[in-house]
Amino acid sequence: MHRRTAVVVAFAALVATSGCLGILSGPLEFSASEATVGDDALAETGYEEAEVTSSEVTRTFSAAGQSKNVSVTNHVAMYERTVDVLGIGEQRAAVFSTFASPEVSVLGQTFNPIKDYSNRELAELAQQQYDSLSIGDEVGTRTVTVLEESAEVSKFEGTATLQGGPSVDVYVHVTKVKHDGDFVVAVGIYPQQLDDEQAHVDALLAGIEH
Repeated sequence: MHRRTAVVVAFAALVATSGCLGILSGPLEFSASEATVGDDALAETGYEEAEVTSSEVTRTFSAAGQSKNVSVTNHVAMYERTVDVLGIGEQRAAVFSTFASPEVSVLGQTFNPIKDYSNRELAELAQQQYDSLSIGDEVGTRTVTVLEESAEVSKFEGTATLQGGPSVDVYVHVTKVKHDGDFVVAVGIYPQQLDDEQAHVDALLAGIEH
């Protein structure tokens, strides 16, 4: 699996309703707050921070003969754990990431396609950001508390190619909550042979700070 992960959102949903932007002056800027995992949860699970990055998406929309620039800043945090993969050896093959994206509000109307994405659609977006990750069937759901919100976590089967190694069967856990005006997405991926890793994912979910 590639170490880079981000659920890159195309804000094409704004286009359909961008007429209301024409009467506003100046650029419009929206930024999410970072969603990261707290130190206690990292210490409990053995995960380490790999990177925390920002991603700015800027689009120009036209309406009624006027153009408007809309800038949206998302934040991605990625964590990894070295695990022993049978037949391969030690690899940083357990990955957990968070993605925070702001709810864009213009004249009382809110926009962000994440709002309406199912967990499978979010998993498929994550799939686009990994080398050789394939999402399969959903094999379970559960409810966990994330940022004091009740969140449904979907668990999918999948396959992934580890760096320098063969393809392995993995589980992909995905969930989403809305918190303080942002949408926070969390994705956990690890080899299926790690029987206890789901408990680590749940601990990381409970440890998200925003």
